[in-house]
Amino acid sequence: MCYNERTLKYMSMNQSTKSIFIWGAVVLGIIALVWLLASLGSDGGAATQSLGDGVSATDHVTGASNPTVTLVEYSDFQCPACSAAYPMVKQLSQDFPDTLAVVYRHYPLRSLHANAQLAAQSAEAASLQNNFWEMHDVLFNTQSQWSSLIDPTDFFVTLADSIGLNVEQFKTDLTSNDVADVVNTSYNRATSMKLPGTPSFFLDSESIQNPGSYAAFKVLIQSKIDEQ
Repeated sequence: MCYNERTLKYMSMNQSTKSIFIWGAVVLGIIALVWLLASLGSDGGAATQSLGDGVSATDHVTGASNPTVTLVEYSDFQCPACSAAYPMVKQLSQDFPDTLAVVYRHYPLRSLHANAQLAAQSAEAASLQNNFWEMHDVLFNTQSQWSSLIDPTDFFVTLADSIGLNVEQFKTDLTSNDVADVVNTSYNRATSMKLPGTPSFFLDSESIQNPGSYAAFKVLIQSKIDEQ
């Protein structure tokens, strides 16, 4: 996973102050245990993080038109972990064509990945020409070529041309306020949910850990389908 800045700071603080707070952690652990035991007897909210808002008409969705299960991914085109997850998610969509819908949402970790925001805007600019998923695929497939560029604009324009977009329209849309607002809205939604980083997955609105392998991911999807 590519962790966001808040999570990285938290992890760093924990590492550097581990010896100082160890006894405090023991005490807090005891308190937490007491709280947990008390909570088990109550009917409080679920411990699993929920997506909350479900899938909307403005989401980018591929796969089954009437799905049994839906996989939502918050992702960053410049994130190496997202690039590693990309072929797995794509294969899942192909292996469950009638039962699985896949939703992509932007969570560009801008403080860590300098080109992530513009990459997301490239996908949104392509979406205005009904080619979101084509740009989505080519951005991940060429990540190693553009991620270290000082300014990837020309490279993204070349990608737009390669998938048959109207290049002049793409260049106009790429830096438009409307396109930036779409990405920023998705980013703000992710931060409000306090997602730790990318990729973050939700299966039927419930948060799941990245299974880490295609085989494990496929078993998870199949199990969810079998529950329906």
